Amino acid sequence: MKQARIYLLLRIAVYLLLVGLIIYGLYTSPYNPHPHSVEDVRRWVMSFGAWAPLIYVGVYTIRPLLFFPSLLLNLSVGLLFGPWLGIVLFLAGGFGCATLCYILGRFGGGHWFLQNFGGSWGERLTTYLVGAGSFTKMLWLRTVPLFPYDPVSIISGSVGLPYRIYACATLLGMLPGAIAYNFLADSFGTGRFYLALVVTLLAFGVPLLLWQMKRKVVK
Repeated sequence: MKQARIYLLLRIAVYLLLVGLIIYGLYTSPYNPHPHSVEDVRRWVMSFGAWAPLIYVGVYTIRPLLFFPSLLLNLSVGLLFGPWLGIVLFLAGGFGCATLCYILGRFGGGHWFLQNFGGSWGERLTTYLVGAGSFTKMLWLRTVPLFPYDPVSIISGSVGLPYRIYACATLLGMLPGAIAYNFLADSFGTGRFYLALVVTLLAFGVPLLLWQMKRKVVK
């Protein structure tokens, strides 16, 4: 029994070391620009010329491993590619990122961790997300701007939420934000900025208000 526990701890240590080395290598890579503003992102992405759309989607997909600020990517896509193509690329990159985090949770140790160390919290998370109404619950988690994007994705994979439900709710929940961010960025410096700002506030505020109303009804 003691040897099995030691073997398990060694496996965990090797896994964490490997993951840490991968993240460290990506973070310190000379190809990681470490942007501090939307303009930094714009210049870096556009330096790839015709490959810029694919670079944007690729960077957004592996963003959690690069510690790349998502807000800068969200605000820069409309400036880079215009609002309509920007919405498509925003959804593609965001969905790729969500899928990566889901895989990390499902097959990268999150599922095992919840089973062995999650305790009552692991059971509650599993019951909440995998139980009845899982699509609606996932949609709320994606739409309401209170819940952190990457942890929700990792937890969804860890509890074994069916990928089909997860993917559909994620795409639908991302759509209001994709539209709002793109038209807000595209309207900078124009007379449409305040209208776009109102649309952005509604895109994030209305789901939050509806969620609060739903909570009161449930209580």
